[in-house]
Order: sequence, then C-alpha cells, then structure tokens
Amino acid sequence: MDKDLELLHQKIDFLTEQMRETQRRQREMEELWKDLTPVLTDLFNTAAEELDEISPYFGHEDLIYLVKKMLRNIRSLTALFEQVEGAQDLLKDLVPLSKDIFDEVLGRLDALESRGYFRFMKATFSVVDDIVARYSEEDIRMLGESMVAMIDIVREVAQPDRVASLQKAVATLRDIQVDIPARRSTFGLMRQMLDPDVRRVLSIGLGIVKQVAEKLPVRSAMQNGD
Repeated sequence: MDKDLELLHQKIDFLTEQMRETQRRQREMEELWKDLTPVLTDLFNTAAEELDEISPYFGHEDLIYLVKKMLRNIRSLTALFEQVEGAQDLLKDLVPLSKDIFDEVLGRLDALESRGYFRFMKATFSVVDDIVARYSEEDIRMLGESMVAMIDIVREVAQPDRVASLQKAVATLRDIQVDIPARRSTFGLMRQMLDPDVRRVLSIGLGIVKQVAEKLPVRSAMQNGD
C-alpha cells in the first residue's frame, strides 16, 4: 500500500512538473510573440506600401503567371543553377592559377625593370616629346618618306651578290700598295695609259659615271653641266 502511494505521488509530481514546464514555454512564446508583433506589423505595413506602388503594374494574375512560368522551366532553371555551381568550382580552380600568373607577371616586370627597359622607354618618350615640339606634321611626313627611301637603298645594297662585291672591293683596296712618285711627266702618264689593266679600270669607272649620269634628273644634270 505504501509503495502504491509513493508511486502515485511520483506520478503527481511528474505531471505537476510537466504542467509547470508547459506553462513556462507558453509564457516564453507569449513574450516572443509580443516582441515580434511590432516587427511583423511594420514589415507587413512596409510590404503593403511597396506593393501598393506597383499594384498598377503587377497583379495577382501576374504572380500566378510567373509561378507557372517558373514551374514550366524548372529544368532550365536547374541547369542554370548547375552551370553557376560549375562556374564557382572553376573560379575556385582558377584562383590559385591566377595567383601564379600574377606572380610570374610581377617577376617579368621586375626583370625588365632591372635590365633598364622602363628607363629606356621613359627616355624614348622624352625624345618623342622633343620631336613633337620641334617639328611639324609635314616635317615628320617628309622624314618618313626619306627614311623609306634610305631603307630601299640599304635593301638594294644588302643584296648578297652586291655585299660580296663590296667585300671584294674593300679587300682589294686594303691590299693595294701604290707607290706615288713625287713627280711624273706627261709622257709617263701616257705610257701608263697603254697598260691594259689601267685602260680596263678607266673603262669601268667611266661606265659607272655614265650610268649614274643617265639616272640623274635632267635639271640636276644641267646644273652640274653649268
């Protein structure tokens, strides 16, 4: 009998404790709702005001149409989200690579700086500024035309056969040893004219002079004749 009474008291105590816990939770929920009521009221009023501004342009039928549209294209939206996730994964992979590229670019720029490229470019800009200040556009154009003509001349001279001929001529002139007497008579000069080698050299020289004269402008040739 005593055990039954003790068990009954335990059950009553348990139920009493449960009722107290329930009342405590109820009071907490009431306090929470009391705190949230002003916030929810402000949120509802703000939403109502915002929706009232767009009410001429957006109605419940538009919302229904938008929901239906999203449901029809749910697969496309899912594929789009998957692409975004793939782009995020790609970005995660590219971040370390971009850091390596950035470090490589900084290293190259530092090497160029140490070798003086930037100082050279700065000096070049100064030269360009001086040219712009001293010369007009027409002067630069004429200079460009002259440079093109000079490049054409260099290109013509730089032909392999002509370079070889010039090298041979320079080597020949370097090896020639001519004894120039202090005095030479007219008859001595005429006697040298009988030498076939002398006549051949004179013939070559006259031929070169003739070809140059033929290619000169008429006005320049007349002035030279005067």
